[in-house]
This record gives sequence, structure tokens and C-alpha cells, in this order.
Amino acid sequence: MAIAAALFAASCGGSSSSSGSSASSESIRGQTITVLVPYVMPQKLLNQFTAETGVNVNYVRTGWDATHNKLIVANTAKTYIADVAEFDWSFTGQFAGAGWVEPLDNLLPAKTLADLKSTDAAFVSGGKTYAACYSNDFRLSMYNKQMFAKAGITSFPATFDELATDIQKLQASGVKYPLQIPMAATEGGITPWYLLTLAMGGQLFDQNLKPVFQTPDSAGYKALQWEADAVKNGWVSPGSVALNDDVALNDFLAGQSAILFATGPGNLPTANDPSQSSIVGKAALGLVPGVDGPGASFGLPEGLSIPVTAKHKAAAAAFINWWEQPKNAIAIYKTQGSLPCGTSTIKQMVATGQLQGGDVLNQELTHVGPLFQAGAPIWYSQFSADAQGLANAAVKGQMSVQDALTQLADKASARTQ
Repeated sequence: MAIAAALFAASCGGSSSSSGSSASSESIRGQTITVLVPYVMPQKLLNQFTAETGVNVNYVRTGWDATHNKLIVANTAKTYIADVAEFDWSFTGQFAGAGWVEPLDNLLPAKTLADLKSTDAAFVSGGKTYAACYSNDFRLSMYNKQMFAKAGITSFPATFDELATDIQKLQASGVKYPLQIPMAATEGGITPWYLLTLAMGGQLFDQNLKPVFQTPDSAGYKALQWEADAVKNGWVSPGSVALNDDVALNDFLAGQSAILFATGPGNLPTANDPSQSSIVGKAALGLVPGVDGPGASFGLPEGLSIPVTAKHKAAAAAFINWWEQPKNAIAIYKTQGSLPCGTSTIKQMVATGQLQGGDVLNQELTHVGPLFQAGAPIWYSQFSADAQGLANAAVKGQMSVQDALTQLADKASARTQ
């Protein structure tokens, strides 16, 4: 709901951020900061930041799961890893609770923080803000319009029954594996199960954090069974069980499938970037299917944080503030695909027609809700790791869906006692 507010607030205006960066102070000129984020950043943009502030950037990019693992290891050991680091919605309970990141309330300009107010709830703990949102991410679908047209399909399916019918039409038209779903034992590979659970009308946990996904009549059970059946039925490539979300996206961009399930809004600009995609002009966004109509979705916002072990915290804050300025956030969106979070940035994008797939995004936002009603629990990373391994074993056929979810529920219950 907080994510949806960003686009809704944009239509009503919002506080505008300063056009400059807080990095004008001579005290940070000549410093070099390390930035650890799992997405591409054009060097020309980094050069612009250096030209404006005098701060050099060592930009380190690894995959999302690798980035997460690196941060866990470094933070646990209390060793330096970066001055600016990735901070996912799922980090808040663990990272803030362990004191691994600096509160940004006194490090960033008040105007910048106010502009992010509609999306900062995911990063707040104990009344303090631990990250500045840079990726207004939530789950939806993307499909290849050309493949759909060849199969005689005129619109994206609204229900799972319609999806099954359309997959058969796509296969009959020559698309061997119509669906692209990451199913590896990674965070990106478990996200489709989360999404399917919500889209099928259920939740993973009740309000008391009791697991409710392990019985055959639950949405969580049906969701994982649906994924396992997608492999058995040949809807997805057998290799999907080893694909993370990055590889699944790349395969879709190469034209190997017709539907990318559980993608984010920023991937449409990537699909239309000729330097990264072979299907420019052929991709479109679609709503998440449901049982009787479009299903529920959830948000996965990502932010920029400053670890307590950072060497140049003022320069790090200057970099974050620079990133959040509308002109820079929009430029990053066009190359990196991260849908900006600032109200003033979204307002500018809407007004200038730079928001790709805006109609579908606005419709999907009406279906977006939280994955955890009270925010990600402090033990989320342990639950995710368990879910990744067990769900992956189920879709590979190494164990039954029932056994996998029973074990996962038992592990989750033990952590909430």
C-alpha cells in the first residue's frame, strides 16, 4: 500500500527535491567511495556525480543473492564492505535490529526524505529510516506481444484458467516453453511462490506469524503445486528449476519465452533497450492472473543504505542524495530499469510521458499489498533460506509438495515460539 501511494501521490503533486547534491562540501572532495548494488550503472552517470562533487566512485555490481550474502558476511564480522550498500525490504528487521546500518534521518536532507515518504515504510524500524528507496518494485507480468499475436491471443490472461489455455495456444504456435519462471534455490527463485500464494487468494502467515501454507486446501500449497506442475507439463523449460531471476529475465529478453512471470516494473525499459534486449518493441506488461480475475501482488522495494562500517559516510550520503534527484533517478531508470521512488520524480515522469507501461502499473498497484502484514520479521532471512531449498526440491521432484511445506512450516513455527 505504501508503494501504491507513491504513484497516487504523484498525480497530486509532491515536495520537490533540491536539484543539487549535498556533496558540495570541500570536506568530501577527493574521497573514493565504494557502492555495492546489484544493478548496472552507466559510467557516464558516475562521472557526472564525480564532476559535481569531487567524489570518486568504485561501483561494485554482483547479483542480488551474491550481494546479500556478501553483506551478511561483512556485517556479521563488522568489517568494511562498502560506503553505500543495497538494502532490500527484507533486510529491515535483521539489519536494523543488529545495528548494521546508519539511520539516515540526520544524514540526508529533510527535503529528500520527505519526497520519499510514501515509500519509506518498508525501511523504518523503531521510528528511524535505514534506507532511501531507489527501486519502487512490485510484482507483475510481462509478455511478448508478437508471440501472443501469432498464437491468436489478443490480451493477457486475467485468470489461471485463461493462462493455461493461452499456454496451450502458444505451444501450438511453436513456442516450446511459453512460461519463464525463476525457480532456483535463491531469493529470486522463491519470489514466484510468494506471488502465486497471494494471487490465489491466500497468505503465507496469519497475523500472529503462524504459517498457513502447508495444508492441501491452502493457497500456499496450491501455489507450489502449480509451479511443480508447470515443470511436469512442459510449460517451463526443465532448466527453470536452476534459474535465478536475472537469468530468467535474460532468457525472456532473448525471445526464448512468451511470458515472464513475477517480474518488476523496471524490466520493461530494459526490454526496450536495444543494447540489452532482442525483443525491443515486442514486450508489454500484464496484470498478475488470479482465480476469478487479476490476483493480488506485493511490493519488494529496494533502497540505499550506509553501513556503520562505512569509511566516508558524508560522501556516501551525498551519493544517495544525488541518486534521488529527479533528473538522475530518471536517467538511471532508463538504463537500469529501477522505477524511482520519489514523489516528485514520478510526477515528472507521468507529466513527460517517460513512465513506460504506466496504465498497467497503475492498475497493478491497486492489487499490491504487503507480504507480511506487520513488516518482514527479524527471522525472515532464515525463513527465506529454508523456503528456497525446500521449494526448489519440490519443483525438481526430489520431494513432495506436502513434505516440503510441512518441513517449512515446522521450521517457521519454531522461530515464532
